[in-house]
Order: sequence, then structure tokens, then C-alpha cells
Amino acid sequence: MKLSDAALGVVLLGAAAAIAVTARGFPMVPGQAFGPSLFPGVIAAGFTLCAIGLFLRHARAGRGVRWIDPGPLVTDPRARLDAVLVLGAIGAYLGVAERLGFIPTAAAILLVLVRRFGASWWLAIATAMLGPLTIHLMFAEWLRVPLPLGVLLHLRYGA
Repeated sequence: MKLSDAALGVVLLGAAAAIAVTARGFPMVPGQAFGPSLFPGVIAAGFTLCAIGLFLRHARAGRGVRWIDPGPLVTDPRARLDAVLVLGAIGAYLGVAERLGFIPTAAAILLVLVRRFGASWWLAIATAMLGPLTIHLMFAEWLRVPLPLGVLLHLRYGA
């Protein structure tokens, strides 16, 4: 699916409005010229400028441009299957990651998806092995964001 510049501009403008309205409710910090609403306000202003640029680019493209083009999802069964596989992978992760753990769940999902999208078996296996380990290292060890251990919890702590 492809959104035109104007459709994306509407989305950005809506996000900018939501951010600006929310940021207006942030309390001021006594003794400071700026408060917690400054950074969200800057982001909202940036989104608004980007939306204006997108509207102008859409206007220059002419009237024949569709706002939303469904693309191959309507005509290509393989593209529909790919979309279903990605959504199914997200659902599978949500359903089994707590019990199975992040690393084995992500490895299985990556193996299936990377292979489905045309990579060789060698690359799919390497991605499935190294990807989850790298992500686990970054999130669980460096950023201290806990990822579910699942079966690895039993191996690690003998529970």
C-alpha cells in the first residue's frame, strides 16, 4: 500500500496537532523560561513544516495522483500471503515469547521470514542466529530493558 504525499501530510498534520494539544497541558517549571512542552512543541512544528512540504509536492504532481494506492495487496496473492505472514509472526511473538523466550521466538520468526523473502538458507540461518543475540545484548544488557527469557530462564537459574 502506498500513501500519496497529501495523505501522509494529513497524517503528519494530525500527529502534530495531537502532540501540540498534549504538550500545552504540561506544567511549567518554576524559574525556567521553558518547560517540558518545549521539545514536543518543536517536534509538532517540524511535523507541520514537513506536512506543508508534502502538500506542496502533491500539488505539483498534479490531480491524477491517488491519495491511497493499495498496490499489490489487491492483485498479488504472494503479497497478501507475505502480509499475513508478517502479521502472523507478530501474533506468534505475542503469544509465545513469554513462555518460549525472546531469543528462540525471534530466531524462529526471523528464519521463516528471511527465507520467505528470498534470502539463501545460509543467510537466513545466520540472521536467525545472530539477530536475536545482538538485539538481546543491546536491549537486555546495555539498555537494561528486560526481554522475556522463557525456557532460557530455566537453563540460566535451574528453576
